[in-house]
Amino acid sequence: MNRKKWTITAAVLFVLAASTCGTKAGESASKDDFAWIRGANYVPSYSRNDVQTWMEFDPAVIDRELGYAEKLRLNCVRVFLQVAVYEENPQRFLECFETLLTLCDKHQIKLMPVLFDSCFDPQAVDLKDYRDKTWMPSPGFSRLGAKDRGAMEQYIHAVVGAHKDDGRIAVWDVMNEPESTGKYGDLEKGGRETIDEFVRWSLRRVKQETPAQPLTIGWAFSGNNIASIDLVDVICLHSYGPPEELAMRVREIQLWGRLYGKPVIINEFIGRPQQPFERSMPIVADLKIGWCFWELMIGRTQFSQGDYPYQGLIYPDGTCLDAREVASVAGLSIEEARRLFPERPIKEIREDGVNFGGHWTRWTGKGPLKDRLFYATSPRSTATFEFTGACVTLIHKAGPDCGIAEVLIDGQPAKLREFDTYARDVDWNHRTTLASGLASGNHTVTLKVAARKNAASTGCLVQVVGFTTELP
Repeated sequence: MNRKKWTITAAVLFVLAASTCGTKAGESASKDDFAWIRGANYVPSYSRNDVQTWMEFDPAVIDRELGYAEKLRLNCVRVFLQVAVYEENPQRFLECFETLLTLCDKHQIKLMPVLFDSCFDPQAVDLKDYRDKTWMPSPGFSRLGAKDRGAMEQYIHAVVGAHKDDGRIAVWDVMNEPESTGKYGDLEKGGRETIDEFVRWSLRRVKQETPAQPLTIGWAFSGNNIASIDLVDVICLHSYGPPEELAMRVREIQLWGRLYGKPVIINEFIGRPQQPFERSMPIVADLKIGWCFWELMIGRTQFSQGDYPYQGLIYPDGTCLDAREVASVAGLSIEEARRLFPERPIKEIREDGVNFGGHWTRWTGKGPLKDRLFYATSPRSTATFEFTGACVTLIHKAGPDCGIAEVLIDGQPAKLREFDTYARDVDWNHRTTLASGLASGNHTVTLKVAARKNAASTGCLVQVVGFTTELP
């Protein structure tokens, strides 16, 4: 494969597509545009990675959690298969796969199986000590070459061939994020060429099974779709940027769809706090694109760790982090969402006269006064301080990963309604006057995390050291 072929600019590609794809712009290659998909990526809550999903396959847990998906009004789940587990015990793997399909059907949910996957480095699969490993690839870079094609063919035939007319399957995602490994950027050693060649080989080989379902490739970067655009039936987008960028990327991939005459879907998006549910779900609804967010469960994956996880919607016990998120996914009122999935209580910490409510992390180390600070990115996080006097000053970290905070005085927006804690260089004990010239007496200042940032910042962190009634 000629590497230069895949580095043409998007603008040139669009012109070429309009003239060569054989379908007029605006036409669809399929009567199904897949805008009906309302789905989630699903890793069972017992599972740390895709290997554990199948090595310890648990139908009872999966049944319960697909029930959560049904209550959320989802109609599709995207699930990662694992070729190494299939090879370990083909019969058991195929039985588990059939059970998954049966459970999906029970809950009126279609399945989007992912056959292969390039996430992440190191490109190795561990079938022995897998329980505490982060995400593993399938099959891994060392097995993408010609020597393993026979084994990959057996797997494709066993999985796709047996289900090529299965109405429970919506789309075959033949490979997830082929480029999400350092190998893809290793041009001198042929990493990208090897991966692109495997993508094209695997698409052709799956097509030989004559599946009734369409095929896609879950590229991490939309421009890389060009490497497989002629072989897929559905063009796929992943996007984890801010909502404004999400909207731009969806419109971009929809342009690809019109020019190539193929439907499009987004099967990975949503990540707190940069791309929150409440701001992102209206975008995909307005732009009428089918979607699968990452991820249904707040379980054991590396993406759903901590009090305020990067991703995940529902806890294993059926509670949620934030009912507003549930409401935005399911199209419910917040009250209805809370009845279906009760919110977990927000923790409150009191230290040095400050009440920290929400999802704060206490960090200790050299730099801030008293060698500690509290940081948060969740919009449900507040820091409240009661004081007597005419002014109040916040002591906080300013730095390149810091975001915007909002200010209330006695429950009302302050004159300084919000301020940006971003700075190019780190200042552990920066002082910002939040209010001055107040009437004498007792007052309460509340600092709220806005979960927003300016374009220069790398994060939305608000980092509180303390409050004082002294001016800087």
